[in-house]
Amino acid sequence: MYKLGKLSGLEQKLYFLLEAEDKRIVDAELAIQLLGISKMHAYNLLKKMCKKGALDKVKSNLYVRVPAHLVHDKGKYAEDPILVAKHMVEPYFFSYNTALILHGLAQQFARNYFISTTKHIPKVRYHENLICPIILTEKRFFGFEKKEYAKEEVMVSDLERTIVDVMDRPEYAGGYEEVLRCLLDVDKINWDKLLVYIKKMDEKILVNRVGYTCELLKIGAPNSFMKKLRAMMSGNIYYFERNKKGKFNKRWKIIVDPRLERVKEGA
Repeated sequence: MYKLGKLSGLEQKLYFLLEAEDKRIVDAELAIQLLGISKMHAYNLLKKMCKKGALDKVKSNLYVRVPAHLVHDKGKYAEDPILVAKHMVEPYFFSYNTALILHGLAQQFARNYFISTTKHIPKVRYHENLICPIILTEKRFFGFEKKEYAKEEVMVSDLERTIVDVMDRPEYAGGYEEVLRCLLDVDKINWDKLLVYIKKMDEKILVNRVGYTCELLKIGAPNSFMKKLRAMMSGNIYYFERNKKGKFNKRWKIIVDPRLERVKEGA
């Protein structure tokens, strides 16, 4: 606590305003809003507060407020990476494994957090965590919703977009075995919306993967959905996982490693 005494009067005012409003993340724009100072003054103020241990730097112009009782030992404090990442870029939505976490489906702890955006921004290492941007075209920036998290609102891919994403890029969700384990717990899928998203992604292999997965996991896909999915199939044969040999499933024209079939049995 004693380091807070080293803050200037204005620095203390900002710190305690942030504390009073429970603002855990701060940038120059928020400092300007709270104090009515110039942009350059705000930048310099935050840098000085960081040097004095009251703030923890995430990246340029993005800081975490260190709780007063931990200021003396800043190095041991880390804010929730999800609350940090939501301030990194606009527009955004949390995706892949981070979306699985927010939907209560993730099975494993992870240090990588995924945020989809149309802006080109670099990865950010925050303490032991890596915040990974997934750069999307405007055409693929769809299928997200607001969700309450830790008394804040975050943007996250909705359930159907999350399913499409992890079936398309499983490496961002722990691989296909982990993806299938997560999907075992899925319920209340909007099947019409899922079909629309598969079409919008315009990846033919997704049709085969999703159809096969629905039948393997028995997650309650209605016959009408499965018929429409089969009507969308091309004449091509695909590997469920790129170039990974296995058994050929004639119905979905897809080659699947037998280990994925054992996920249903809990192996």
